[in-house]
Amino acid sequence: MKFKKYNRSKVWAELELKIQKRAKKKDKEFILSGKWKRFIRKQDGFKIYAVDGEWVRNNISVIFGHGGHGYVHEFIPNDEIWIGTHHFDGCNCENLVKKEQKVSQKYFDSTVIHEITEFKEMKKGRSYWKAHQIALQKEIEICILKDPHREVN
Repeated sequence: MKFKKYNRSKVWAELELKIQKRAKKKDKEFILSGKWKRFIRKQDGFKIYAVDGEWVRNNISVIFGHGGHGYVHEFIPNDEIWIGTHHFDGCNCENLVKKEQKVSQKYFDSTVIHEITEFKEMKKGRSYWKAHQIALQKEIEICILKDPHREVN
């Protein structure tokens, strides 16, 4: 697989690598909970949660996007996948979504596959950037959405 060129700041790559390397040292007792986090299902060994992404960005991490896992976000336990319930101002979706538009079930499910794939690739030692490219390809292969960057097809 040919990967897109990494065009982000070197600081991001260094931070991502630090979080990835520390992931196995997490305190398994540390679990965040609240009204902003709702259990949805178990899938492929992970607990899938729908989260209020705006709450997460305001209270835990400004860089939380549509979803996340423990190899990218140090505050997410390694057996959890968090998916935001709504699009947000500044999200990278290519079509025009309204600020705070709820994500569709297809978008949610596709993002779950993306996050699980990315986690597994990073656990093997791949960098975030390479794992992210593999996860995008996986989303295209499973075809829940025709394009993982678009909410509506």
